[in-house]
Amino acid sequence: MNEQYAEVTAATGSVIRYELPDHSVVWLNSGSTLRYPTVFRRDNRKVELKGEAYFEVEADKKRPFYVNTPGGLSVYVYGTKFNVNAYEDDNSVETVLETGKVNVISPDGEHEIHLLPGERLLYDKLAHTMSKGVVDVYEKVAWKDGKLIFRNAALDEIFKRLARHFNVDIQFNNKTGKEYKYRATFRDETLPQILDYLPSRPH
Repeated sequence: MNEQYAEVTAATGSVIRYELPDHSVVWLNSGSTLRYPTVFRRDNRKVELKGEAYFEVEADKKRPFYVNTPGGLSVYVYGTKFNVNAYEDDNSVETVLETGKVNVISPDGEHEIHLLPGERLLYDKLAHTMSKGVVDVYEKVAWKDGKLIFRNAALDEIFKRLARHFNVDIQFNNKTGKEYKYRATFRDETLPQILDYLPSRPH
């Protein structure tokens, strides 16, 4: 019997909350798509993500939960809270663990890395390398609560996130400020207000 699949997409500039058939909950960030079977199999729960999503996975030791991303990187858990950032036009895939345990498998299947709460795994799609480190988890997952948090962020990273968040195209041609790092938290501010706050504005 062929599996039936469904897709849910967050429109560009929006964030949505969605409940999966196993009662796991997922938040999809702007321009992200999640593909999943309408009925999960008895031995696993596999979904495909393009974009960014925060997962609260319902615990089930008999059925691991897999997140497959563009480029072949796979994340699997049994029940936990974690974030995966896997936009197709980015050069990396990032997994951040909030609670529980996460296992990340390289595209070639030869490497598996275990994460503990507060850790992240960064996969470089160009160099085909994986690196693990400690991060500020809330900075990485605050987007699901409508916040944009930047900690030691470069302007190009800030503008990329702002472009996705507000569904606009931002062109930055002024070299002034590119070498600096910025710290800021935004919630209800408009794009013009945010750009006014930054020391250097895009042109």
